[in-house]
Formats: sequence, structure tokens, C-alpha cells
Amino acid sequence: MALDPILAAVRASIPYDRLTDVASKRGVVRLEQSVGSMLPIAVAPLATVSTPLLILTADEDEALAIRADLEEMGIAGLGFFPPTGRKPNDHQHVEDPAVLVQRSEVLDALNRGSITAMVAPIAAVMEKMASPDAYVTASITVNKGQDLDPEILWEQLLDQGYTVAHFVDEPGEMAKRGGILDVFPFTGGYPVRIEFFGNTVDSIREFDPDSQRSIAFMDNCRLIPDIRGKTGADRASILSYLPAGAILVIQNEPLIRARYEESWRLVEAASAEASFILPTEFFAGLTSFARIESGAFVSQSKPDLTLSLGGRPQPDFNGAVKLLKSYLDDVSAKDGHVTWILCDSEAQKSRFEELLGLEGSTKKIRLAVHSFYQGFILDSESVSVFTDHQIFNRYYRPKQKKKTYRGGFSLKEIKDLRMGDYVVHVDYGIGTFAGFTNITVRGAAQEAVIVKYADDSILYVNVSSLHKLQKYSGKDGANPGITKLGSGEWQRKKAKTKSRVKDIARELIRLYAKRKAQAAHAFGPDSGMQLELEAAFEFEETPDQWKAIEDVKRDMESPMPMDRLVCGDVGFGKTEVAVRAAFKAVNDGKQVAILVPTSILADQHWKTFSRRMRDLPVTIERISRFRTAAEITAILKKTERGEVDILIGTHRLVSNDVKFKDLGLLVIDEEQRFGVTVKEKLKNFRATVDVLTLTATPIPRTLQFSLMGARDLSVITTPPPNRQPVYTEIHSFDSGLIRDAILNEMTRNGQVFFIHNRVANIEEVGGMIRDLVPNVRVRHAHGQMSGPELEKIILDFYDHKFDV
Repeated sequence: MALDPILAAVRASIPYDRLTDVASKRGVVRLEQSVGSMLPIAVAPLATVSTPLLILTADEDEALAIRADLEEMGIAGLGFFPPTGRKPNDHQHVEDPAVLVQRSEVLDALNRGSITAMVAPIAAVMEKMASPDAYVTASITVNKGQDLDPEILWEQLLDQGYTVAHFVDEPGEMAKRGGILDVFPFTGGYPVRIEFFGNTVDSIREFDPDSQRSIAFMDNCRLIPDIRGKTGADRASILSYLPAGAILVIQNEPLIRARYEESWRLVEAASAEASFILPTEFFAGLTSFARIESGAFVSQSKPDLTLSLGGRPQPDFNGAVKLLKSYLDDVSAKDGHVTWILCDSEAQKSRFEELLGLEGSTKKIRLAVHSFYQGFILDSESVSVFTDHQIFNRYYRPKQKKKTYRGGFSLKEIKDLRMGDYVVHVDYGIGTFAGFTNITVRGAAQEAVIVKYADDSILYVNVSSLHKLQKYSGKDGANPGITKLGSGEWQRKKAKTKSRVKDIARELIRLYAKRKAQAAHAFGPDSGMQLELEAAFEFEETPDQWKAIEDVKRDMESPMPMDRLVCGDVGFGKTEVAVRAAFKAVNDGKQVAILVPTSILADQHWKTFSRRMRDLPVTIERISRFRTAAEITAILKKTERGEVDILIGTHRLVSNDVKFKDLGLLVIDEEQRFGVTVKEKLKNFRATVDVLTLTATPIPRTLQFSLMGARDLSVITTPPPNRQPVYTEIHSFDSGLIRDAILNEMTRNGQVFFIHNRVANIEEVGGMIRDLVPNVRVRHAHGQMSGPELEKIILDFYDHKFDV
């Protein structure tokens, strides 16, 4: 492994025999001068001993970073124990099922002894949960062939904290239909279906809750209780799950202590002591284990052993490649000093090889595709370890494997259907939903969906075939014709549709073949500056985003004019695709026009492009209603002379007085927002200019052209790594809850949209918010305002000139 020399260098100064000797006596070891990722590197070997290692941190981000470092080193049996996110004064908190599963799986693994190392922030540790004794007593193992009364099992699961649902869709739910019991355990990614033959367990299988298809047959399943435990007795800290010989690694004990005491004040204020561990109980519990302490502060406890790792932090290069080169030249002059640059991807590694000119170089610089949280310098071992995200000041978010539950046409959606709703069966056509019924197939009772067709014909769709059924979607206000079973009508309709699709395809291919036959400028390969721009990207490219970038570059380097649609959700990275395409065009001496639907978006793109290209020789301007007439006139003159490389604008960009000296690329953002007149003018551009269209919601015609192959299509469906989920909670009106929610957002320097349903008393609502939270800045806006006035308010909100 490429990391081996780095790991060996850090661990060379640690006498592990002395360290483990102190740990075996439950002593305290202090690690000094531990910077960056040195702590997880130093303690990782301890995870190989028989007892688990618990690393305690002050916050969740630090815990995730340490866990990612341990995973990068190949440590098996890792666990991350996340906090629930529940505030002491939030009595209506809705638990995230993924977090509950993650916590349950860690406790289950601890109980089975399969955890070698785990990381937990203090917020997760201070929350009470079911005690180990209560957890073990309530856990149930069901075996195939076992004699078990299903009614008794049902009562046991109710006592464990499972809730009854019509169909299981989330962890902690169960449903019963005849001799079938569906349970979604608090561990595992899928629910299990237990089928009984009388009082005998006939079969156990995992199944997909959406399609109802079986995933795997099992000999047994383990149903653990709700780890949150019952209110009152039999609740404890996660520390009580650790064996006596466990080792605690505490990253900055005074800071952890301060965070705990700060949280405890909120607990006392909300009278929520029953749900959290007492500070005295918690800190007394820490002394029951061996401890390794690291951090900038001096611990209150006297250490039995003090070790110095001798590390220094990675220098700050602020993304300046010249500064990095100069530093590496100085370091390379030292005898034997090796500098490692850890790259997040092969693409970054290739860029660094070209940027630093390492091919054939004798400099002692090593590149490796690995990811550590933070770099460091270890002078005693003549080693420097730099991370590329620190070199370019990119935000580092460690990869976190988090269970998700897929949507789609699920059982719950079928349950929400109303009698008479139109549904479509892929094999039999359009019918109406007529409810549920129990049917007997080969002597077994099963539940089925009833679909009515013409002439009162009925089709029973077993729950295992629901993937063939979907809700009808058609033109609003128009009722579809009901299919007649056995008539061949549905098969003829499908065949006719396929034929019509082929006709449309021929038309489109003929239409776009004309454009493909015209010649356009063929852009050259990527330059060094292009590589520098891409290496400085703040985030890691997703696979789909990377493919879209490669598709666009390949089109631009072709002699045929590009006409590519990049489709992707908001925040999935479409703008970065445009940034790289625009610079590629500018680098070849061409100008770029970027057409956007609103002045706010023009301003946003101008800021994004300017920030990404701030160290490169590119002139970027924007024209919109927020620029004065004199400013726009001056910009247009510069554009015509070729002194503006990238011009960003709204509909103003297609005016007759806008002339380019040598336009090479047109970028259209959200094409569906432009009217017919604008699109007709765009056809003048499209003849020989490369065109890149970005959209989150393509209009049917545009999407159809792309799907038929007449326009090239790149789809970005992969979300950015660890994209934060959207949380939705429904509550009755509660002014205290509104105040707490706004204050919580203010503490993270965020902003709040408060949606109200009446213009008449919207000012009163604004006044209510000012009374509840006097220190926040509140403005109101509504659709009856004039366009400029409304746009000014939204722009001020975008510029953070007010909070709500």
C-alpha cells in the first residue's frame, strides 16, 4: 500500500510496548504535538488488539474525518456512532431512520464483539439508550423450521418498540397479513418476511419494500429492540456497552468537557434529564477505561506516560501552484526529505504530475491516490504529507456510508390510491383501482390489488408483481379509455406508439444531420492553465459530472459544432461543467456568451466564474438590469473589440446591439425559461458556434430531441458526496417552535424562508416574527409587488442583507 511509508514514519517514534502496558493497567497516556491526521495513524495499531477502541471527539465532523482516515488505512470492523440531532428542548423531534439504523447496528456489533474501533462525537455519547441487559433480553432470533406462535412474536415485537403499519417502509415497522409477518428490523438494509405454516416458521426472506421482490432467503433473522429504550429505568450510555479492557482515545478532553457542560445546561433548562447521561456519571465512567489523550490543552488528569509525535501542520498555499513549487524546490534540496501529496482521485494525480512537471524529475516528491483529513510535517523522519484539498483550500467532507430508503411506486403509494383512480399494468393496459382483497394461491393466503377493466373484467395483481403496476399519468382533465381484457387493444396501442416513435426519430435525425454537416472551430487539447483551474475545484467530481465534462471537451475538440444538453438536479455540478468549457474556449482565443433567465442568476454566475478564474488571465463581465446604461454601453464596446472573454447576461444578451469579435461558445442556462422570440434569435448563434445547454427541468421538446439522439445528452444523476438530506417535519402551529427553529438557523449563520398563504396579513406575520426573535432582520415579499421591487428584495436576501 502506498501509505505504508507514511504510516511507518509516524509510528517510528511511538514505543507501543510501553503504551499497551500502560493501557493494560487502565492508565492515562498523553500524546503531544499530534497534528493533522497523525492521531488516527498513531492509534490505529491499537485497533488490532482484542478489545475495542473508542475515539471520542468534540463534534461530528471531526469524528467522521477520523473514521475516514482509519478506513483509508484499511482498519476492519469500524463503527461510527452518530448523534440523533435531537435538542434537549425539542420534544417533537422526528428521528431520521438512517441514523437510528446506524446507531442500532453499532450497538449490535459491539454486543457481538465484532467492532475493533469506533468513533463517536460527544453529542452521541451523552444520549441515553437501552441498557446492555435490556437490549440482550429483548433481542429475538427467529429460525427457519422453529415452532413459534406468530401471536406471541407479534406481542414481543410490540413490546420491543415496533409500530404497526399497513405496509413496512421504514425501520421499526411491522405488518401482518394472514400467515405472513413483515418486519423492518432496526438493523439491516431490508425488511424480512416471515411466513408461517400454522405455528411453524416455513420461510424467512429479505425483500424490497417497493417492488416486493425477494432479495435473499435466510435460515434465521435477528430482531433487535428499539435501542432508544423505554422512558425511565433500563437506560444507559454507550460506554456501558464497552468491555472493561477497552481503550478510550480522547481528542481534546477539556473541549469535550466544555461541550458536555454547555449541552447539559440546555438539558436542565428543558427538564430533559431523563434522556441524557449526568455529567458526573459520564466523566466518572471515563476513568473506568485506559485513556489516550490528545489535543492542544493540558488535561486535568496526570498522565502515566507522555509521548511526543513531533508534528507540524501543513503550510497554507492558498491554491497558488507557484508557491507550492517554490516550497517543494526548497524542501527537495534537503538530503533525504520526501514529500507526499495525497490526491483524492486519479484525475487530480494526473493534474499534479503535469502542474509540477514531475515526469523524469529527480525531486523526492511522491503522489498517491489516498485521502487523509489533514496533512502534516514530521521533521524527525524527514517526511512531509500534504493533501490536495488543503493545497487548494477545498472543503473536505469525508465519505460517509449512510443507508437510504428508496422511493418509487411503493406499497404506501398504492395504499394512498383512491377507489376509481386510473392505473396502468404494463401487460394488460389501463384500468381503475378497486381496492385490496385476500386470495388463496396454492393453499396460501395472499393479498392482492384489484384492477377493474372494461365490461367489468377484474385483474388480481399479487403484491409480488406490483413493479408492473403504476399510477396513470396523462393530460389534466382528460379521462383515458379503459382497456378491454383479451381484445389485443393494449398490444396494438403499444405497437402503434413504437412505430410513431420511430417516425419522430427519422424526422429529428434528418433535421439535425444538416447541422452536423457544418464545420466549426475545433478546440485544442487541455493546456497547463486548464489543468490548474480543474485542480483547484473545491469538491470531488462525481462520476456523472466527470463524464459530462469529458463529453463536452470531446465535442469542443471535434470539428462539428457542439449541441449538448447537460441535465442534472440543482447542486449536482452543472455550473462547473460550464466553467471548464468556458475556460477551454477562452484559452483558444474565443469568446463565450452565457445566457441566463434572471438578473440574480447572472450575478450569481458572474461571482462563481470570477472566483474560479481569479488567478487566470480572463476578463469576465455581466449585463443585466442591475447595471447602468453607461456601464452596459462600455461593456458592449469592449466585447465587440474582443476585450471581454466571457459575457454573462439575461435576455439583453440577444439584443441587436450585442456583437462579439469571435464567439466560440454559447452557454444557455435553463433554456425552458426563455420565450419563442429569444429562441429564434439563438438560432443565428447556433449555426457554427458550440452550444452548451444546462437545465434541471428540460422542456419536453428539448428532452425528446436529446433522448432521440438528435441532440447530445449528458445526465448528472449522482449527487455530490455526502450531500446533506432535506428534513421535513410537520407540526401544529407553535410560536415557541418557530422561534427555536429560527434561532437554530441563526446560530449557523443561515437564513430562513417563512412561507405565508395570504398577502392581506403578511405584514402582521412579519411583526410576529420580529416579536418572537427581536434580533433578526425581517423583510416580506409577495407576488403583487412590482417586478423590480420584488427582485431587489430577493437580491438583498441573496446578499445576506437580512435574515428572514
